Amino acid sequence: MLWWNVFWKNTITPLMKKLNRSGFGLSILPIVILIGIGTIAYAYFEGWSLPDSLYATIITITTVGYGDLSPQTVGGRLFAIFFTLSAIGLASYAISTLAAGVIRWEQERVQRHIQEQRMSTIASLENHIIVCGGNAISRKAMFFFQRDNQPIILVEQDEEKLRRALLYLDIEYLQKKFGHYYDLTQAVDVTEDEQLSLEELTERVDVPYLLADPTDDSTLIAAGIDRARGIVAALDSDEHNLFAVISARALATQMDNPKLRILALVYDDKNGPKLQIAGADQLIFPEKGSGMQVQSWMMNPLIGDFWMEVSFKAQSTYDMQQFIISDYPAWVGKSVTQLRNQHQVVVLAVWRDGAFHYSPTADEVLQANDVLIAFAPKMDQQSDGK
Repeated sequence: MLWWNVFWKNTITPLMKKLNRSGFGLSILPIVILIGIGTIAYAYFEGWSLPDSLYATIITITTVGYGDLSPQTVGGRLFAIFFTLSAIGLASYAISTLAAGVIRWEQERVQRHIQEQRMSTIASLENHIIVCGGNAISRKAMFFFQRDNQPIILVEQDEEKLRRALLYLDIEYLQKKFGHYYDLTQAVDVTEDEQLSLEELTERVDVPYLLADPTDDSTLIAAGIDRARGIVAALDSDEHNLFAVISARALATQMDNPKLRILALVYDDKNGPKLQIAGADQLIFPEKGSGMQVQSWMMNPLIGDFWMEVSFKAQSTYDMQQFIISDYPAWVGKSVTQLRNQHQVVVLAVWRDGAFHYSPTADEVLQANDVLIAFAPKMDQQSDGK
């Protein structure tokens, strides 16, 4: 019996454990017991052989009833009455449990497939931006990153914030919700869109994400911080942003990515120096930015309208841009006037020798180490820039 002990230990026992964990065992075991009781009872009351008794039990449980075997004794018929009532209920429960298990298994399989695709996409990212946090400001930033074809990855540990942030990257949803902003009579119901799950949004929005803590080192490593162009700390407090900045700067140093640019939101001005000491390259003050926008629209409305036209309308072909001359070697030695006439690049300032030189003269000659701040056609409009 050694082989039976080995078979029981290595096959039957693990199978029973798996069935018990999945919930199938609780539904299958009563059916097995019921089949055993029915087989023995029919054999006892009717004097049938075990194969015939098993056959009669199965057709009773499944309510097939071919009619070739039926109880003839009083005891057999009384047993069949109560057995049939019990069997139908248990069989229905077992089938529904099995069906629910199959549906759940299929859902898990689909989720695993989607997650594998998402992790494969994340692993292939290069020169991307890691956005930590799914608040209103980061949602707007991701919209513009996506508009300019800049690869991004969103990291957020709150599932509802993550889902909301992805939803605001869905162009179809934005058109429905804000497309008729000035005409409420043309408003469209977006309730169905706002109830989409993460999996459904993943199919509509081509933006990889991690549902994880952005301040955790392992999360930032999984987000590809060793290959990232920059990271935006846009969490819900200065404390969390500080942790994210510290982790990002330390990992960038350890993983040989010294050029990683770190931006951090600051909610309280007094915390700005701490974030800079921690390694933030640039601080973003939401309240100051909003205040400047209010002042601009009040005192200089056309400037405000101009900035809105250029920055927010997708059909605008021009934008404020930064050009590193070393990336455009054909521009070296050209004058500001030549750059404007040949490439429609209007130079507003030149960064040279650690300082801005505003409103350069028409005959100013560009040097290899210059960086230009210019008003120019968007990059996809520049066919001969390099």
